[in-house]
Amino acid sequence: MMTLPTPPSEPSTDDGLCVPVSLGSTRLIWLNQPKRRNALSPDLRGALKDLLQQAMQDDTVRAIVICGVQGNFSAGGDLSTMKGISSVAGRERMNDAADLMRVMVQGPKPIVAAVEGWCVGAGMSLAAACDIVVAAPGAKFSLPFGKLGLIPDLGSLHTLTARIGMGRTKWLAFTRRTIDAQIAMTWGAVEDIAEEGATLAHALALAEEIAAGAPLTISYTKQLLARLPMGFDEYLAAERDTQAILYTSEDFDEGIDSFFEKRPAVFHGK
Repeated sequence: MMTLPTPPSEPSTDDGLCVPVSLGSTRLIWLNQPKRRNALSPDLRGALKDLLQQAMQDDTVRAIVICGVQGNFSAGGDLSTMKGISSVAGRERMNDAADLMRVMVQGPKPIVAAVEGWCVGAGMSLAAACDIVVAAPGAKFSLPFGKLGLIPDLGSLHTLTARIGMGRTKWLAFTRRTIDAQIAMTWGAVEDIAEEGATLAHALALAEEIAAGAPLTISYTKQLLARLPMGFDEYLAAERDTQAILYTSEDFDEGIDSFFEKRPAVFHGK
């Protein structure tokens, strides 16, 4: 059975708002603001973006897991940082949030969200930007932005519509209701429901399984999907160009050799 990493202690400085842990080919990133249920303050978002960029550029990392400390993924935006915000400051804030979303959605490496407890508001937006969401049976999801007079942000009207469809995204945004993990999975906002108390272990095992695949295949697949929707002819051209590159890769040679030699492939991302 996998030995789980110890959650970080409560941060004493902004440097501890997000805590990375290297686990072989997987980089685990803890959201670490327990007193606010891991609310996404600008400082936390900035720390997360920096750590994700580092992981995306690290050749030893093949998959990323994001998890919240103390039983909650994220309770949304940190409201204590929003009161009295000006239009100019608001635009700067959203530009910073957009930078984080671009790293998550357009970056080359897959991200798995390990969701326990509250995953609401910007927290749900964060999860929706991940490639795969693993949820605890008791996880709760909602988009209550309307209670504050705001629209759902962090790209969620785009990413959630791609996941669950236009109607269900409108339903969540308009009603502000909360759904449980089972409904979220039925709709497509969640890919896996873990056993009680095993959400992080489940997510890490899944990340390890993903990391065993050919890194270039996973990277190009993610980046092609991030370009959707596009016209079918445009997609076929992108598929052609991508496959032509992969045909010349060392990993493709390894995949062919391992198939005929009846052994597990060992990929190096080259």
